[in-house]
Amino acid sequence: MHLVKTSVVTSDGSITTTPGLVFGVLVAAAATGGAWQLNDSADDSGDDLISGFAQASSQHFIDLSEIPVQFNTGIRADLAGSNQTITVFYTSS
Repeated sequence: MHLVKTSVVTSDGSITTTPGLVFGVLVAAAATGGAWQLNDSADDSGDDLISGFAQASSQHFIDLSEIPVQFNTGIRADLAGSNQTITVFYTSS
């Protein structure tokens, strides 16, 4: 059984600095959107494991609960666009 946590970010930043599993991502964009990524790192130096593009004035959910994505170092959000809110559903060790 996994205790799933949530982290809401509106700019670049760390979700967790320890390994973890991502079970879902809710992406919302206001008047402008843009690219976003979740990196396998604690300092934005790792590989992008989950990424997408948020259209302006949109919201969508990426369900990864059947096959969660493993982050071996940490989970870091990189929001290249603007006016985005990313909610990450994850566990950490």
